[in-house]
Amino acid sequence: MFDFSQSSPADLLQAMQHGAGGLWEVEAAVWLLERHGVWLHDLQLRPYIDGGVGDDGVVWAGLDPKRVGAAIESGELGEWGGEDLTVLRFILSLWGDYPIGLRFLCVNLSEEAVELMGKALLLANGYDLR
Repeated sequence: MFDFSQSSPADLLQAMQHGAGGLWEVEAAVWLLERHGVWLHDLQLRPYIDGGVGDDGVVWAGLDPKRVGAAIESGELGEWGGEDLTVLRFILSLWGDYPIGLRFLCVNLSEEAVELMGKALLLANGYDLR
């Protein structure tokens, strides 16, 4: 297990990009992490990031949706219901086995958050945003 507690947001982002493994859904989740601009900087998330160093010497990182989800549910990552946690839940859903209910979760979001989440869905389906 690699310790990301002292990693810069840029280094963490790069490790997560390497950890995405070419999977569109995970690449979209990493894209949303970067564009949303909150969680890569938040040290509270760092203990829930898994990673290591590959045989090629490249550092990789990833999220464990169940562990991060449990931290959200227990209040370890902030008060439930805020926009930042909603975006993180959406990221977890893209990343892996973390179901979300859009009807109750995605209400009262800013236009910017909804736009970013929509673009992430396009990326997760292989569309190019250029």
